[in-house]
Amino acid sequence: MFDTARWTVLAPLLQAAGAGRDLLDDTIRRLTPEAVTQVVLNEIGEHGVRLDLHFDGRTTSHLRTDADVVVSLSLTDAVRGLYGTDERPWPSLAVRTAFAELDERGPGAWFAGRKGIARDVQSLLSALKPGRQDLGELSVTFGSDKWGDLHWYTQHYERHFARLRDEPVRVLEIGIGGYADPDSGGASLRMWQRYFRRGLVHGLDIAEKNVTGPRIMTVRGDQSDAEFLGRLGEELGPFDVVIDDGSHLNEHVRISFHALFPHVRPGGLYVVEDLQTAYWPRWGGDPEAGPGTSMGMLKSFVDGLNRAEVRDPQGEGSHLERDISGISFHHNIAFVEKGLNAEEGGPVFLRTLF
Repeated sequence: MFDTARWTVLAPLLQAAGAGRDLLDDTIRRLTPEAVTQVVLNEIGEHGVRLDLHFDGRTTSHLRTDADVVVSLSLTDAVRGLYGTDERPWPSLAVRTAFAELDERGPGAWFAGRKGIARDVQSLLSALKPGRQDLGELSVTFGSDKWGDLHWYTQHYERHFARLRDEPVRVLEIGIGGYADPDSGGASLRMWQRYFRRGLVHGLDIAEKNVTGPRIMTVRGDQSDAEFLGRLGEELGPFDVVIDDGSHLNEHVRISFHALFPHVRPGGLYVVEDLQTAYWPRWGGDPEAGPGTSMGMLKSFVDGLNRAEVRDPQGEGSHLERDISGISFHHNIAFVEKGLNAEEGGPVFLRTLF
């Protein structure tokens, strides 16, 4: 149902990039150096130098193959720079430049003519080792509304996502943006792709979308269709992060949560944005945010967190009572943590002692 062919090279490569060089080398051989090289080139884009990548004694040239400036790097180092966690990932780095003959303009003009070399080389190296901008900066860079446009969410995302930033995560965001225009939206998907350097990013929208990126996949579907969401979770998950930034209709939020939370990994997070609609009747909410609203659903999970105070935590209970290990609320946004909720309650005698 879903086109997962692109992930057959990316997923194992992202997993191996954070491991040792021997494992990464074996993974590159299994996936083939040609396929891995294409991943690298898709990620870094065009630059004004020639890039020589070598692996197992073979060297191939890419980008500006006729350029006088040549950056040479092992394919393993290129992958570790892009997706690994090394601070200095390029022991194989070498740069070669052509030396023009000195002409009548003299040495000053000769040196001045070489000033652009460093800029071109650094442009490529910066693409091979992206800087660590925070989510506020990335939101502004890519035009996401999660910071400064009605919402101030990225400060909360930073707190909860920091531990996952360098992991090979799978992210699903409901709602790509841009309404019905197929060529609009996708700002947040691009932001997540840059933030999660080893992440695969999925976007779900009810409208057809043309958002592209080296590690972005878009899916068309209805977030109120529980059966469809179940299939999506089975084929594209499990997810480390699910973000509901979709219709914000209370019924849709509840359906999506119950369909997708089972497809969140232990240790993962399910995020619900724009909870103000839980208080707005036209969106299916009410001023008290009662049981039928998205906020009412989330508030009910708090009681489940503490079920051990009224019954055996190892006994019968809903999967949500067992699998929700924490909830954090901020203004109009909540983070639900997936994990085993099995802590013991207080001694029975304390309930009636005083």
